[in-house]
Amino acid sequence: MNFLTVFHLQAVPFSADSHQKLTNGLSDIFRAFCSETFPSEEPIDWPPLKIIPVKSPGELRDKLFLADRKDGILTDEGENCILFLLDDAFKPPCQDEQAVPLHALMIDNIQLTQWLYTFFPAIPKIVLTTPGSERVRVPSRRWVLKPRVVFSSADTHLPRIRHLFRALWEPRFWHALRHYVMDQAGTSWHTPGHNAGHAFSRSLFLKGFRHEYGSMTFRADLSVSVHSLGDLSKPESRTSLADAQRLTSEIFGSAQSCYITNGSTTANKAMLMTLLRPGETVLLDRNCHKSVHHAVVMAGAVPNYLPARFNTELGIWGPVAMSDIRRTLAASYADHNKPRMLILTTCTYEGILYPVWEIARLCERHGMLFYADEAWAPYLSFHPFYTTTTANGKRVRYNAIHETTSAHFAVQSTHKTLAAFSQASMIHVSFRFKQLFESEAADWLWLRERFAINGHGAYDKFTHDLHEVLRYWHSTSPHYPMMATLDCAGVQMRLEGLRLIEERLRWVQLFKQRVSQACGVPENECFPGLREMVGQAAADEYAYEGYLHDPLKMLLSFKNPEACQKFKKLLRSNKIQWEKSTPVTVLFLVTMGTVEEHFMYLYRAIMQMKDCVGLPERAAFGAEVANAVKGQAVALPRDAALCDGELLELSLTEGRVCSQLLVPYPPGIPVFLPGLMITRPMIELVQNVADSEGPDAVHGLFVRGQRYYVEVVRHDEEDKIQWLPRSDCDRQHTPEMRK
Repeated sequence: MNFLTVFHLQAVPFSADSHQKLTNGLSDIFRAFCSETFPSEEPIDWPPLKIIPVKSPGELRDKLFLADRKDGILTDEGENCILFLLDDAFKPPCQDEQAVPLHALMIDNIQLTQWLYTFFPAIPKIVLTTPGSERVRVPSRRWVLKPRVVFSSADTHLPRIRHLFRALWEPRFWHALRHYVMDQAGTSWHTPGHNAGHAFSRSLFLKGFRHEYGSMTFRADLSVSVHSLGDLSKPESRTSLADAQRLTSEIFGSAQSCYITNGSTTANKAMLMTLLRPGETVLLDRNCHKSVHHAVVMAGAVPNYLPARFNTELGIWGPVAMSDIRRTLAASYADHNKPRMLILTTCTYEGILYPVWEIARLCERHGMLFYADEAWAPYLSFHPFYTTTTANGKRVRYNAIHETTSAHFAVQSTHKTLAAFSQASMIHVSFRFKQLFESEAADWLWLRERFAINGHGAYDKFTHDLHEVLRYWHSTSPHYPMMATLDCAGVQMRLEGLRLIEERLRWVQLFKQRVSQACGVPENECFPGLREMVGQAAADEYAYEGYLHDPLKMLLSFKNPEACQKFKKLLRSNKIQWEKSTPVTVLFLVTMGTVEEHFMYLYRAIMQMKDCVGLPERAAFGAEVANAVKGQAVALPRDAALCDGELLELSLTEGRVCSQLLVPYPPGIPVFLPGLMITRPMIELVQNVADSEGPDAVHGLFVRGQRYYVEVVRHDEEDKIQWLPRSDCDRQHTPEMRK
């Protein structure tokens, strides 16, 4: 790539000279901005900006998308787009008619402004206004109004354009951190103790440690003692850290975004403790991340688990079906048991995305909040591939936070797939949630009362409470370089997210085709997709409802466990590390850091066992796994988790109330949860995993000698915990039933 593109939808085309002048002027300003903002050992002497003039919305679409491929695949110019310039009004063919404002233009039966907001939400849009003309109506964020003269005479408005570029693309926190380190930092008498790396560089033994990491890693590892940079515990202050989070919020399209430096695990706990109160019911995916289960315990909430669907052939957990979601949301609940929230993981570990727009609509109809754990897919809002058309013809996105048809909250593990350090994560609060405080509907009275100022529901009170709970969880000594990567990750995706995702979608497509041809096996049998993951019997239902498999999660399938085990050994010998595996599958994540050569290394390894690639010849698991992961809590999880309890040998725990989590890999989701009645299938599943994979494969298992133990509620404590009203099947071992 040697250019970045700016699409200019023009009402009155520039002359050739004016167009060239604009191109040269913006290119010079952008190069200078990049050299200052993104310094490197190899100065950025490129790219020139390529201004692409278009005369109509239809021409704009055709310049962005390839006509001969399915919607969502971009042209070279489209994938390198960083900015839209849009004239504010267009003259109709008949000179006597009134000029048509930008917001009245249509494309594919969609308002142009809405079309751009849907397909390219993160790309900045600058509307060039004419003095005296009607003010154009555009969305309030991610759109900028500028007088036309600023760009038609760029050479005389350099400061304004420089300021605009900084506002759009400057990583606020990283810029301030680097400036402090390079220009202001002197003698340090504050934490951390390595003191800009001197503890390493002056050591006889650890000089190499500092050298390997690089000096900036240590010099930028500062303390909250440097007040000007900011502190996660003081998000309201006007600092570069607060400015960075505001820019991140704009890039990701949220009402507010919060940086988290100890993973989505902490984000989930803080959010649920903010939103839920003891005794309130929450609906959640049974195979959600264990941090959500931890959060339910900490909040004192009552979980209502949605049925988990296990694919015994591949050994993976699928998403909750829409039929189950609808049934659970529409169920009859007593007023005191009405669920306050639905929690789903989108995408799933293997990459299945939920129809979030429909789930959000259903949740609001029933007065419930929709909380999306989007840990594995923080990049969805940065490419038009992740859109679809609903049955009523509306174009919608798969990212959880977007305009009105969105979840109320999303938590993202930025570090999992974007350019951020491990543990770097984000919380995003949607505008849709903010709007609920303006609703007069009785269904949201509980929310307005919970976060109220002077008796009136106030979003500001929610924000205050969230920040207060985050103080429970944030370290008071956050890692500044980690926060800088969060800042930079969002800016990078705004600048080059289209290209990064487009490249990887193309690489994956070509790679799967090549493997399929070489193995002589259909592509969907080499790399199972939505249909194979949810099972053939339910595939049509899932596809109809709008579920989608993300191609950037590549699941390679083998005909039998022996072949899969042999392939993993081969990968180790070739120094190739995968993300996750089951007895017959290996999962590979394609991230923003994946390079094209990686596919070649993996291809060579697959070719050594190409005869073994394909759908399993027999099921990897029996029905016992699904039987082990079902049922509802019979006791309040918080009470069960916080009791003294007793350790019992695993084989003797049937019929007892569990007091802890046991998370076996595989299958990788909690089987034992606080408050669950332990069943024989649960015991056998954990026992089998521990025996075959080793006890370390079961998180939480207590091992003494050759015996496995689990903590359960003591009999004398059973009368002290809160029992939940469940079915006779679940309650058969409770104190009342025993009596």
